[in-house]
Amino acid sequence: MTRFASSLRPRGHKARASFALAAAALLASGCSVSPKPLTDDENVSRLREDMSVIMAPQEPIAGPVSMHEAMARAIKYNLDERVKLMEMAVANQQLDLSRFDMLPRLVAGAGYTGRNNESGSESLNLATGRRTGESTTATDRHRRTADLGFTWNILDFGVSYLRARQNSNLVLIADERRRRVVQGILQDVRTSYWRAVAAERLLKRIEPLEKRIEAARKNANALEAQRVQAPLQTLSYQRALVDTLRQLQTLRRELVAAKSQLGALMGLPPGENFSIQMPPDVTGKDVPAITASVESLETYALLNRPELLEESYNARITADETHRALLKLLPGIDLNAGLHFDSNSFLLNQRWADYGARVSWNILSLASAPDTHAFSKAQEELVAFRRQALSVAVLSQVRVAMVQFRELSQEFSLNADQASIDRRIRQQYVNSSTVGQQGDMSVIQAEVSELVSDLRRDLVYADLQNAYARVMVSAGVDPMPEAVPSQDLTTLRQAVSDGLGAWQQKAGGTARLQDLLVPATTSEKTPAEKAPAEKAPVEKAPVEKAAEPKVASVAARGEEPAERKAAVPERVTVAELPLQPAASMTVPMTVSYSPSSRTEPAKVYSVPLSALAPMGRASAR
Repeated sequence: MTRFASSLRPRGHKARASFALAAAALLASGCSVSPKPLTDDENVSRLREDMSVIMAPQEPIAGPVSMHEAMARAIKYNLDERVKLMEMAVANQQLDLSRFDMLPRLVAGAGYTGRNNESGSESLNLATGRRTGESTTATDRHRRTADLGFTWNILDFGVSYLRARQNSNLVLIADERRRRVVQGILQDVRTSYWRAVAAERLLKRIEPLEKRIEAARKNANALEAQRVQAPLQTLSYQRALVDTLRQLQTLRRELVAAKSQLGALMGLPPGENFSIQMPPDVTGKDVPAITASVESLETYALLNRPELLEESYNARITADETHRALLKLLPGIDLNAGLHFDSNSFLLNQRWADYGARVSWNILSLASAPDTHAFSKAQEELVAFRRQALSVAVLSQVRVAMVQFRELSQEFSLNADQASIDRRIRQQYVNSSTVGQQGDMSVIQAEVSELVSDLRRDLVYADLQNAYARVMVSAGVDPMPEAVPSQDLTTLRQAVSDGLGAWQQKAGGTARLQDLLVPATTSEKTPAEKAPAEKAPVEKAPVEKAAEPKVASVAARGEEPAERKAAVPERVTVAELPLQPAASMTVPMTVSYSPSSRTEPAKVYSVPLSALAPMGRASAR
């Protein structure tokens, strides 16, 4: 019997091993992952969900859409703007979560432990080397436990604090990215609006003219068949008609999509019809006025461009990352305390409290300290160089924007004059007593020339408005205040109108940097308060020593929230910018440029890098 049992024992081991292998294979097959493409039902569900958001109901369009209303609708309903708002919301939530990482750990636990036999043990007499022969136990077979432990690592607290500070800068970065998107959207809306205005004006005139040309072509074909005139004269007439018709079709192609582009920027569903509020016909006198100094514009751009502020916040994040890397090299201090319960009947005290402290230090981490510090400093220098390179690009963008605005202003004046001349020529043909085929053709050609001139004038005016908006964007101007009481269209439309009005009022005058940095609705000062400001020498700020050209621009912010003014007092006036960098500042960045006129010497001015330091902005949480 014993032999039989011993023969069965290996088979039992083999059976258990086989069962274990089969269970492991089954578990592995269940955990395997294979590519699973989307099904048709999932695609249809995604499409319905996306279209429900895209086609979500909006505030109805009550009447013709003005430019300010188009901008307000773009801010509220444009999907790109909504994406940036969601990114800001996510960054704020991440900041809220990171604050909890600074709290100590308070862990509560409870459990039950049981076993099928006693946990007895014997003892060994060390003096005699013999076992005592008696089995003893100090633990119940079934027991319950509960714990409430408090743990705080001071080093982890410091690291979590720096991480939370980095997340707070990420919130500000998200705000600057939203500003940049809003500025770009409003620039596109301005351009599309004026192109749509040109389309509304001219498309109504193209269709009747096309009908007249088609009728003239039929008459020309009839004359050719009847051989009333010389064939060469008739064919030349037909060719002139075809060329004219081709010009009209080219004009139609230029204008037909303008209104749809404006609707897409406003976030309207595709195909939704709306009308545009038609402003008066533009003339050569309708050129936007920008007479602020180029130096003021450049300095304003260096202080307010979202990209530069984003890089400044990145510099903060990089500096905190350096502090985190160095902080991890320090020893960690753990403070702990706890309350405990154990139902073991052998314990003298089933409830007790304990506390303690522990210091731990990875000594080998000191070997990497020099490399860690060098790497962190290299990252900080990289961020600084990247910001300085971006500053040079910003200065170039400002100059290019101003040159384009000046050239388009001259081009628009010429096109406006040509449109006026073609209008008078057409009127002369209409009033003329010339009749017959050649007279009709002359009138048609005069009308087409007038139409083409009007189109060129209106399209160049749209480009001029785009260049005007590009000047604002290159200077980092917000077309509306950052803090808006509500997001309804009426409030947004008024905010956009006020912001653009403040910019036009300041940029249209002989504004200098002080005028452009002060909010538009500052309180009026008494004559006694105005006198010191008027007597203040221009030499207070290095950027104002240079001569001010006549064609230049800079942007006005409009009124800023009170909390933002309180947080950033240095942005109120350029007089507060130091002439010499303080001991804590880096070396000033020197920017030089050569004016277009060779009679003027090259101008050099210095902008302290501290002027590009991060500035507090009220985050729209």
